[in-house]
Amino acid sequence: MATQQDALARGTAEHYVDAALYDAEYADRTEDIRWYRQQARRVITRGDKILELGAGSGRITCALARSGYQVVALDRMPEMLEGLRDKLAGKKIASKVEILQGDMREIPLPAGSVPMVIAPFNAMMHLYAWDDLLACMSEARRVLRPGGTFAFDVHLPDLRWLLADPKKRHGEFRFTHPTSGERLVWSTNHRYDRLTQVCHINIYYDPAPPRGQPFVPPRRPRKRVRLAHRQIFPEELRTLVQASGLKLDSVHADFTRQALHKRAVSQCVVCSAP
Repeated sequence: MATQQDALARGTAEHYVDAALYDAEYADRTEDIRWYRQQARRVITRGDKILELGAGSGRITCALARSGYQVVALDRMPEMLEGLRDKLAGKKIASKVEILQGDMREIPLPAGSVPMVIAPFNAMMHLYAWDDLLACMSEARRVLRPGGTFAFDVHLPDLRWLLADPKKRHGEFRFTHPTSGERLVWSTNHRYDRLTQVCHINIYYDPAPPRGQPFVPPRRPRKRVRLAHRQIFPEELRTLVQASGLKLDSVHADFTRQALHKRAVSQCVVCSAP
């Protein structure tokens, strides 16, 4: 049986080894791109530098570079950064992107070197202990110029969903694999560990049945990928921000101007360095 450490290692890496598949799964996710552009326009000017933590294959990186910003794209997964390099190859925006492989708890940049840091799309949910989260926030504060901005988003924990039947599949949808062309069904289930606040998610990829026929999960899935997400509750988040020395400026719901509410999916947070 896999140990907790093994489960976290798999849950941190397995979803991020196939950049093309990852891009296909999240191609329709655009609301966060608009939000991060808005935050950048609000606090910095075109040509300024943004450090992106958990940049991955560059969905947001490239959008910010196209908007005229210099982006330092930091990620721990070489496969995702290779996907970003492929996107940049031969493009004018390549000169606006610096790629760094590293850990967001130990940012390889000097103190006070950037006016803005972002951590999009639940990147900080791969920090599984409170001291890891505090280390990341403290590093963001260290590399920010005085008055600089740290913006990030993480899921708002949904206890009803977290405590769902761990054997039941959820969220089925059909798609075409971006490289093989095979028609597949994506589905998930999960187990929530209340002691560690980590949700251990299984993502399944199975052959799609003919059109019009229902999908019945096979006993043995074609492929299973693990994903681990640390749940960060609102009051815990506020405490960690304060402990890191950052100032909490705002928390909004779902990339809107609405205050956080119980039906929200994402907590969209803006902090500033003193």
